[in-house]
Amino acid sequence: MKILLPILIISLLAACDLDHGIVPKPVKEPTGFSGRVTFVGAWPDSIQRTHIVIFKDPLLSVLDFNIFNLKYVSWEIPYGIKEYNYSSLDSSYIPGNGKFEPGEYSYVAVAQQKTINLSLLRRDWFVVGVYYAPGDTSKPGKLVIPDGKFVRNINITCDFDNPPPQPPGGK
Repeated sequence: MKILLPILIISLLAACDLDHGIVPKPVKEPTGFSGRVTFVGAWPDSIQRTHIVIFKDPLLSVLDFNIFNLKYVSWEIPYGIKEYNYSSLDSSYIPGNGKFEPGEYSYVAVAQQKTINLSLLRRDWFVVGVYYAPGDTSKPGKLVIPDGKFVRNINITCDFDNPPPQPPGGK
């Protein structure tokens, strides 16, 4: 008992903030992102798969569309819906246990395929929506994720009647 009392006092003093008393340690927020995809117009009949995709580096040539540059592929977005809320903490085809590396990502898009099986060939993808920084639809927006931060409102509109410019290598 004589030993436990000093250990208890030392533990309490170590946990105390001199200005605020005993305060819990701040919980670190998971690193990642979330948003909403809004679909406008009629979905094409031939679509088999729709996914959110994220690339680290810009897609300036067909060679930039590769497995090393591709950092996120969402699970399939259900066919025909009008809105889809997503989060990087949900499932992704690229393993990561819900963790997303902090950093800057150059291309965030919604892409569709006519193939039944998931393909990583550029020619099989058609981009139907791109993330733009608020107020600037002239070029794809950069997704910046600070360490220990969860970025919200990475929203994308997919207008089937007015698709965005396609990255190199598309049909």
